[in-house]
Amino acid sequence: MCFNNSSKEKPSKPKRTRASVSKEEKILISNNITDTFKQVMTGIILSDGSLRMNGNLALLSIQLINLELAMGLWTMCKELQLVTNEILTLHRNNWQPIYTFQTLTLPFFTELFKAWYIKVDGRNIKILPFNIFDLFTPLAFAFLIMGDGSWDKHSSRIVLHLNNFTETEVKTIKDILISKFNIESYLVKVSKTDPLRGFVLKIPSRDVNKVRDLTKEYVYPSLLYKLGL
Repeated sequence: MCFNNSSKEKPSKPKRTRASVSKEEKILISNNITDTFKQVMTGIILSDGSLRMNGNLALLSIQLINLELAMGLWTMCKELQLVTNEILTLHRNNWQPIYTFQTLTLPFFTELFKAWYIKVDGRNIKILPFNIFDLFTPLAFAFLIMGDGSWDKHSSRIVLHLNNFTETEVKTIKDILISKFNIESYLVKVSKTDPLRGFVLKIPSRDVNKVRDLTKEYVYPSLLYKLGL
């Protein structure tokens, strides 16, 4: 993914202040996004991450209850110059705090928004991009688990909460797991409020070690419990 920079000069590392980022700098920043971060984005958008338009460009919005995951994502964004603000902590009465931050609006996130969202009845709805098979790597899988995975102690299985996606889309993830990684799963409808969405994938105990082998090296220590570890 490369974004057009009309300047004929070789791009240099952008120098900017907290308050102002030029169009040219945003193009340069977008062109310097690493493949690793792109894989992380796949897992995060499949789970808790959201993209939204702000003017002509999109931004990434993160709201998480796990501080280690929030800090890990913010640090990646900081290293790539995607954020200029700090993480905020939202305190709620009798609830866990939420750790939140937003990135700059960038061409990179705009392209992701176009791939991951469609407008339905005036609302932006998440969809699976056409190339999700290629995007779904072990690293992406790990961030999906950290974001929207859980460990079922009773049955010793991993549950992927893919509630934002339709039955057809969740079946697509199911097919990817078996075809790319030989990991079995089964689909369960858990929400009755939306007839089209509200599905999870449950990975049985016999295949949990396959998931661990694929993803454990990427999972933050405080979230290893989602792998039953």
